Amino acid sequence: MAKNKVELGCAQLRGTFMLSGKVTGRFSNSFYADGDTKNGGSYRRVHFGVEIEEDKIVYLDLFGSTQDQVYFSKTVKGADGKNNTTTKSVKWADRFKTSKQLFGEDGYRLIGVTCGCKKVIDAKGKEINDRKYLTPFDACDEIQNLNDGDSVFIRGNIIYKTYNGQHRIEFEPQQVSLCKEIDFEDVDFKPNAQFTQPIVCMNVAKNEETPGEAVVTAKIVNYSSIEETELYVRNAGLAKNLKKLGEYTYIKVFGDIVIDGQAEEITESSEWGMPNKMERVASQFKRKLLITGADPETIDKEAYSKEVIEKAMDVIANIQNAKNDYGKSDNNENDWGGKPNMNSNFDDEEDDFDLGI
Repeated sequence: MAKNKVELGCAQLRGTFMLSGKVTGRFSNSFYADGDTKNGGSYRRVHFGVEIEEDKIVYLDLFGSTQDQVYFSKTVKGADGKNNTTTKSVKWADRFKTSKQLFGEDGYRLIGVTCGCKKVIDAKGKEINDRKYLTPFDACDEIQNLNDGDSVFIRGNIIYKTYNGQHRIEFEPQQVSLCKEIDFEDVDFKPNAQFTQPIVCMNVAKNEETPGEAVVTAKIVNYSSIEETELYVRNAGLAKNLKKLGEYTYIKVFGDIVIDGQAEEITESSEWGMPNKMERVASQFKRKLLITGADPETIDKEAYSKEVIEKAMDVIANIQNAKNDYGKSDNNENDWGGKPNMNSNFDDEEDDFDLGI
């Protein structure tokens, strides 16, 4: 697990995802926005969907603003066999220059978003992605080269936040690349949408709304906040093991991003005489982080104990109070889910995790 400490006294729990599918929502009004920030800079934002299987959509959000500096990094393997990374800062106006121009040597890459959103022909006459390394601000512009129906591969970070009292999960891309054509009707097609997330496990209970499923309540430590979230389990042995961990236990979990529900096809009468047949898609679905496995070797009952979390929350409260004051003036492999979609043999004698599977 990560050893780097942040101001809260415990490390951030960074979640990541990767998925492939077909772009949707490219031409909606909410796809792209730009404007001015409060500090006099500029911002850009993109919001679009990727259909990971027919009618099952994961939405992605990327926000970027102008800044004083950007950073380039270069990793070289040393004589000891270890990778050594050097990072250098560059003025915003110089961000499009090559590392040869900036530092007199090749190999440095801008730290940001990897984009391959359009095709070009290389020196050998082969069609390839026009790969670029961009700031989030510039990546928002580059992503506008995508079109509905384009097959893409995307990887990035999972963002947890609270907005107007509601807990939210967002998927922030760090790579957006065109990929081989995806055919949902192909007999060999399988959805590809996975995540990895370190969590502070708090509780595991049956999902009363969905038979055969358990809800994992967890805390996620951000840089300056601690968020509450829910994940899901459909492997009874895994659910039982997670429950045995007890509150305030760190563990790394992984699994699938799934979209539960079915498109409901309805017919509505129109005042103009002809029935209007349409599909209500988004409102019928719920996106879930479905845990299919966990790494028991990462279990840590001390790093995120109740005392550590409460102390971190005190720090958050003090920071918020200061802002408010200023604002007045302005297992075994089976039971740990070592493989996705495993069947688990479990003894339902001692607990309540007979999930009906």
